[in-house]
Parts: sequence; C-alpha cells; structure tokens
Amino acid sequence: MKFKTLILCFMLINVALFSKEAKEKNFDVKTGKIIYSISGGGKLTDDANLTVEGKGKLCFRNWGIVTLIEENIEEITSGTINNIDKVHKCTKLEDKYRLDVDYHNKKILKRKMPKGNLQSYITKDLVKNGQDKIAGYTCDIWEGNGVKKCIYKGIPLLVEHYLFGVYYQKKAIQINLDIENSKSNCSIPNYPVEKFSFLQIGIKSKSKKLPHELSETLKIVVKEMNRELKNKKISEDNITPKLKRIWLNKVGQNIFEKQKKFLPQFLLSMKKARVCLEQSDNWIEANECVEKVVQLKGKLTKDRQNNIEQWKGEEKNRVLNQFDDNIFSLESKMKCIRASQNIADLSICMK
Repeated sequence: MKFKTLILCFMLINVALFSKEAKEKNFDVKTGKIIYSISGGGKLTDDANLTVEGKGKLCFRNWGIVTLIEENIEEITSGTINNIDKVHKCTKLEDKYRLDVDYHNKKILKRKMPKGNLQSYITKDLVKNGQDKIAGYTCDIWEGNGVKKCIYKGIPLLVEHYLFGVYYQKKAIQINLDIENSKSNCSIPNYPVEKFSFLQIGIKSKSKKLPHELSETLKIVVKEMNRELKNKKISEDNITPKLKRIWLNKVGQNIFEKQKKFLPQFLLSMKKARVCLEQSDNWIEANECVEKVVQLKGKLTKDRQNNIEQWKGEEKNRVLNQFDDNIFSLESKMKCIRASQNIADLSICMK
C-alpha cells in the first residue's frame, strides 16, 4: 500500500512539473537558432533618404525559457542630411529576468520580466490574418496598425514595422530547430550586472527620448499615432500631409538631434584644420591637421577622404580652396540650422 502511494505521489509530482514547464514555455520547440536578414528605410524628408541594413539572431533552449536576441544594424541617412548610426543590440531572457547588454558602458542591465509568456507578448494587440511561408516554414500572419508578424510555433520568422513609407523588416533566412543545447549558443558578454527595478523602468519610460534604433522608434511612434487618431476620431484615410510630416519628424528625431549638435562641432573642426593647414610645411603636417576632420566625417558618411600625398603647388591650393568652400557653405547655413525644430527643417537648411 505504501509502495503504491509512493508511486502515485511520484506520478503526481511529474505531472505537476510537466504542467509547470508547459505553462512556462515560450515556444513550442525545445531548442533552435534563427538567422535573420534586416532591411528597411524610406524617405524621412523630400531630400533625405534612410537605408537600413543588418543581421539578427534568435537562439533558445528549454522551450524558449532561455532566449537570446541579437541584432547588428547600420542605419544610413543620405541626401541633404548625411548620417550613419550603428546599432548592436543583445538581450537575454532567462529565469524570469531580462538581461540587456550595454556594450558602450560594458555592463549588463538586469530587470524582472512582466508576467505572461513571450508568445502572448509577441502577438499582443495583433489579429491573425492568414499564413505565409518563410525560409521553408509555414507561419501564421499577425497584423495590426503599422505592424506585421509571421509566427511559427511561437517563433517570429518575420517582423515588420512601417509608417508612411518608412519601414523596418527582420526576416528569417536560416532556421535550425531541435538542435543540441551546445549549438544554441545563448551566451552574453561577462560584464558586471546592474539591477533595475520596475520603478526605475517606469521613470525612464516617461522620458520623451526615443530609442536609438529605427525598429523601436517606429514601434513607439506608430502606437502614439494610433492612440491620438483614435482619441481624435481621425481615420487613416483622412490623415493630412501636415499630420504625416509631424509623425515622420518623430521617426527622424534622433537623427535631427545628433546632427544639430554635430554640425557646429564639424564647422569648428574645419576652421581649426584650415588654420593649421596654412601653417603646414609638408604633407605629414597637413595630414595631422585634417585628422580630426576625417574622423568626424566618418561619422556622417561611408565616403573616406584620401590622405594628402603632397603639399605644394596646385594640390596644396586645391585642398585649401576645398576647405574654404566647405567652411563658407556650412557657415552660411548655421543660422538656419540653429533655428531648425525638426528633421524636415534641417533638411531644408542643408540644401
């Protein structure tokens, strides 16, 4: 009798553990590794275009209870505004906690995850609308205003955010499921861990500062726009060009703020380099003069300025004249730049 009772208890414990695991699991696949292609862009203004390129990775084990999401993205603005932003994101979900890697400060930001599994969060406020095939797997399409996702057993194979022609897409190009735990590679750098409470997160979330990367910015701006349209009872068909411009300016807000701070610094750097060049006796000294300008220019564009190979005659006059023209051009725009309020204003200034 005692033996039967012991077996029954053991069975009940196993059922309870299995039920707990089933309830807690995030994906309907035990282990996996997904490689994504990231693309996007669009017109931020009539004269400034955005291009997004990159790769992403999702790896998980234990039914997604341990999950790592990583993205390496390059966001390039060209036209009247030139800008390059490089984004490296890495987040690990484990044991009810979210760990965000801060590569700049070399630390891990740790916070507790809200209740509910990852599947419910991925499809929150979205409506199921048919199926599609991504990298050989048939997934369910979930859509909402400005967002589209394709989900296979809880795993996102496609994520899209879009607003008035500006879009971000993350699409699976390589899918490996039910692999060995060792191959899932869900590791993050060994940086010191800093804990954040919900209270701290709440304070930060009230800030008007938008996220650095386009995907998060689009997500937030689309939500804000839909909320405002609903409150004012305006349909998408009745959005005026003026309203569209307001929301597109919000998408480009980070680029605008960076440029408005950067351009006066760049002008000052060119002026200092010009004075230094006038006093240079040879090409070695001339290259030392323009080193800071070349470094700053590398933050704006992929174009790389060639080194000065000789410092005499026509070549010397060409470089000096080029600096004079660039300084005059930018200095003549500074009053407009200082008065600009958004990326559309800045784009007009930089024509």
